[in-house]
Amino acid sequence: MKKLFILTFALIMTACNAPVDSVGAGFFAPMEGEKFVTGSDETTDIWVEYIEAHNNQDMDKIMSMNSDSIYIQGPDGSKIFGKEEHKQRLGAWFEAENPKWEIYWAMPYDGVPSGATWIIAGHAMTLTVEGKEVKRNAMIDGEIKDGKVRRFYVYNMNLPSEEAEEVSVEE
Repeated sequence: MKKLFILTFALIMTACNAPVDSVGAGFFAPMEGEKFVTGSDETTDIWVEYIEAHNNQDMDKIMSMNSDSIYIQGPDGSKIFGKEEHKQRLGAWFEAENPKWEIYWAMPYDGVPSGATWIIAGHAMTLTVEGKEVKRNAMIDGEIKDGKVRRFYVYNMNLPSEEAEEVSVEE
């Protein structure tokens, strides 16, 4: 009887600790069957380092974190292909508007079954346009592969100026 009890107890404990397959949630229309699960904070760390390099306008660091075939789609639909084009366009933007980013949320996620590693993050941006400070929110969805930024998509939301907010509060 004692052996039966031990055997039953062992079976119950083993059944309770059975591995669970990650099935994920959501979908991605171009990839039938693709789902997503929470990713690693290592992905978040890479993205934070990448944004810090942008804030410091450290072009060498940014280029070292880009994959050779980096692809970027901007909020206006413009596309950048490769490191060299990214370096040229980003350098011009740094000079023209001195953009700065502050990440206010980030969520790393992995594709199942593809294994693709992604991060989606919200950024408060500050730019200097024609001598005036402009605020904007940017959501960026980026893929990280082998520790490098492979591609990302940028979505912007313009925010009202402080002057416009003061006028609407007074009304």
